[in-house]
Amino acid sequence: MSEVPLISIVDDDALARDGIRELVESLGYKAIAFASAQHFLASRVLAETTCLITDVQMPGLNGLELQEALQSQGHQTPVIVITAYPNERYRTRALENGAVGYLSKPFDDESLIECLSAAIKSRSSQVQQESSDDAIINKDLNGTITACNKAAERLFGYLAKEIVGKSITILIPPGRLNEEVEIMDRIRRGEHVDHFETVRQRKDGSLVEILLTISPVIDHSGKIIGASKIARHHRAKAGTDQLTGR
Repeated sequence: MSEVPLISIVDDDALARDGIRELVESLGYKAIAFASAQHFLASRVLAETTCLITDVQMPGLNGLELQEALQSQGHQTPVIVITAYPNERYRTRALENGAVGYLSKPFDDESLIECLSAAIKSRSSQVQQESSDDAIINKDLNGTITACNKAAERLFGYLAKEIVGKSITILIPPGRLNEEVEIMDRIRRGEHVDHFETVRQRKDGSLVEILLTISPVIDHSGKIIGASKIARHHRAKAGTDQLTGR
């Protein structure tokens, strides 16, 4: 990720688009603007984008569909959703998909600045997770996987794009599904789960014994919105290959 955060702006309203770009640049960030979701997806800045600011109502793909398209491609870009037509159903959808903010036009500069600060902090945390040797998987309160680092890809055999958007149960053997219910109940109460010994299932169907540490994920307003799981290889199950480098 660039030392200076790159903020991508997608809005079919040229006046709004230019106004947001000017504000972003005045804060010392780099900014690039697009008139449509399709133009952004076809650009070369997807991987470099620290935060995406997108309108909802646009020709072609709307902002919520853009957010979901990025996730389906394995991108974990923090997203700020803006709209001139606030809708509680859309707001819920955006936030459940991991948006760091949902702002109704016209919004004040401070609201956008606050969301940008949260997004940049979130992206910094993602970069740290990516470089970790521990397998880290994030999920929302519905158990849907929202992020997966390289170490988790190696441990479980799935690419991030194969499991982001899927239920965490894809990694849980049928006989241990009750563990997920108990874990999520504790997370909703704000509790941490430390060094929980369990068994999980790889893509090839083999089992691996792991130690789980699970923490609540809290948004900038202090609300619990999901959980972050750190999985450390414990010991190989009988009949499975010993993982290396753990």
